[in-house]
Amino acid sequence: MQNCLGIYIEENLIKYAKVSKEKNKNEFKVASYGVVFYDNLAQSISKIVEETFSFNTPISINLMNEKYLYYDVFSLLSKKDIEKAVQTEYEEYCDEKKYNQKAFEKRYALVPNIEDREKIRAIQIIVNKIELNKQKQYLDKYRLSKVVPMGIVVTNLVKHEKNENSIIVNMEQNTTITTIYNKQIYNVETIEAGSQEVLTKINRVENSMQRAYEICKETTIYTSNILDDTKEQPYLEHIMPSLYQVCQKVQEIIKNSPEKISTVYLTGTLATVNNVDLYFQEFLSTVECRILRPRIVEESVSQINIKDYIQVNSAIALAMYGLGEGVQILNFRKDEGSSVLKNILNMEINPQRLKEAFIKRTEDFR
Repeated sequence: MQNCLGIYIEENLIKYAKVSKEKNKNEFKVASYGVVFYDNLAQSISKIVEETFSFNTPISINLMNEKYLYYDVFSLLSKKDIEKAVQTEYEEYCDEKKYNQKAFEKRYALVPNIEDREKIRAIQIIVNKIELNKQKQYLDKYRLSKVVPMGIVVTNLVKHEKNENSIIVNMEQNTTITTIYNKQIYNVETIEAGSQEVLTKINRVENSMQRAYEICKETTIYTSNILDDTKEQPYLEHIMPSLYQVCQKVQEIIKNSPEKISTVYLTGTLATVNNVDLYFQEFLSTVECRILRPRIVEESVSQINIKDYIQVNSAIALAMYGLGEGVQILNFRKDEGSSVLKNILNMEINPQRLKEAFIKRTEDFR
């Protein structure tokens, strides 16, 4: 039995989930999970590790404040030339922003470019080295094995169907909106509207971040189809502006998408607000909106437990990554040079030279 402890960290808040996987089987089980509010991050992490008996268990955590960059490169280039092209694009980006190129740790992956068949799309993730090292230091005495971008990892939660185009909206501290075409991660956008601004507003009244979090879970949105004026919802005015901003952004992405989007999955802290999926559905009438139920959870689990699982989806996704799910080359725990090949493909790209260069490693991501 393999185990991994996923720890999702944001300001004032930790979500954790310890997930096990049967050896040589694709069967997962959530062994323990929870949400912790902290004043001292190091102490809270130590307590979680102790309570979950994870002293020797691999730990997977999220990157913080990462940026996603996108470049188009010609598909007939050799592997070496693609790497040079990506590096050149990165240098131009840093020059434009007046950034020190050496200040960032970076990884990139390649996907088919559905808007230009003669090119491939490079998705590059960069993060400030100082911030990254701070994160690592909090877990230095434990078995930290993965530090990965949440906008990529969250896709582990969904069982993607072939030819399905979908969006995953992860409404945590900030909101990441991940677009997937035909099982391929194609785009990740981050917006500031998310749970942090909601919790901060409610905290000003309640003087408790934990109480603010519980209020989000207890609040119900009454849409035009479901009305109940008898139940007072005093904090909707703090919640709705953020949800509205997220809705608008998702609507914009769907409108400008080169392929038709069929499903929008909702997850994160703000996804625990009752009827949030119905609210999104009113805005996004052309797609199906669902609360993201993690694929590893059995259908027989009660609805109460399901909501508890959903609130720690980010931690579950991180633990699954630590157990080998998803794009392993985007791990920032290891040195950049340790990634032999940066490729995210589950499918072949037609040009023969690219296919020959990447086909061996592509098999690792199926």
